[in-house]
Amino acid sequence: MPRTKIHKLAVIGDPVSHSLSPAMHNAALRKRGAPYRYEALRVAPEKLEAFMKGKARTLAGFNVTVPHKEAVLPHLKRLAYEAELIGAVNTVVNRNGELVGFNTDGAGYLMSLHVDKKFDPRGKRVVILGAGGAARALAVVLSLAQARSVTVANRTLKRAEQLARELAFRLPKSKLLACPLEGKALESALKDCDLLVNTTRVGLGGTSFEDFPWEKLPRRALVSDIVYTPRMTPFLKAAKRRGHPIHTGEGMLVFQGALAFEIWTGLKPDVRLMRRELLKRLGSGRAPRKPERKSPPRRRTARS
Repeated sequence: MPRTKIHKLAVIGDPVSHSLSPAMHNAALRKRGAPYRYEALRVAPEKLEAFMKGKARTLAGFNVTVPHKEAVLPHLKRLAYEAELIGAVNTVVNRNGELVGFNTDGAGYLMSLHVDKKFDPRGKRVVILGAGGAARALAVVLSLAQARSVTVANRTLKRAEQLARELAFRLPKSKLLACPLEGKALESALKDCDLLVNTTRVGLGGTSFEDFPWEKLPRRALVSDIVYTPRMTPFLKAAKRRGHPIHTGEGMLVFQGALAFEIWTGLKPDVRLMRRELLKRLGSGRAPRKPERKSPPRRRTARS
């Protein structure tokens, strides 16, 4: 009897050995009896082009994490609509030798809001802290989900204004605004806010967020952080102390992975199993061990 061909999946990045995606995906693949195996592949920036021309063509698909989410774009045959709007890719599928790029980060975040918190952004006012790649992804999908308004708040106001202006041009039916990460403009944005999302690295080193204008935020507002290690970030702890409902970051990681799984295999994974596997690896909330690196450590977000 001939052996079943095993299709290869992977996550590429640098570093990548600490990724939780292989454990999460392989558990779901085993449960479905799908002939796929998922591994972590370290691809240094200077070797990305060679990888995309060679090894990538032997894979059924792969996830993309830092620092390659934008760098892979020139090597793809085409992009899904959301990936084009976001300007970054986290999932690639090999379709008969053509590499097609998707971004499931934002959609995974929306699924987590719906499933974990029963939150529908339609008609809601959203404030996003930060103006980087994660903020862009969330601003796109929340706008497409018909949020009433999306305000991007950033320390460098010019960057927030640039992001809001660019997305407003691409999404003319959406209301995208910008403000600094402090002062009266932020307080004004918070007073009618329904969803407050932190995508920044602020909060490390024991910062308690006591100086954040929590008193301006309605008690009913859902407070979210895309970081999943630690699950209870300083930002979420501060929100919880003030009675706000909170939304932790691991759901985004699980659901973006589930969407990628379905793109590659055509099968729906056991999402609860994927979450259990992830939380088992996270243990008590401590971050997974990472390889040594010279740059300062960063929080693990659901996009990586």
